[in-house]
Amino acid sequence: MDQSEEMFKLVREWRKSGLTQSEFCKPHGITVAKFGYWAWKEKLAARLPVEKVGGFVQISGQQSTSNDSCQIVYPNGVKINYQGKDLVVLSQLIKLY
Repeated sequence: MDQSEEMFKLVREWRKSGLTQSEFCKPHGITVAKFGYWAWKEKLAARLPVEKVGGFVQISGQQSTSNDSCQIVYPNGVKINYQGKDLVVLSQLIKLY
């Protein structure tokens, strides 16, 4: 089990526990800041129907022959040019970062 799987498991346990993050973190030896980060990542992962494949993320949508296009620029400088009208795909691309 890698670190993200372990942390996601702890986050799910915490959500069921009814404890505050601080109360849950103390016996597990985790800082609240680190745990908050993983809680956010787990929540984000639960919302996105994506599958990681070799460093890339596969998203699902319909093929388009449309000439409509847009560019998504993430805060880290990565740019994605998307051509199409599928709002589900566009939403998934925006939420990836």
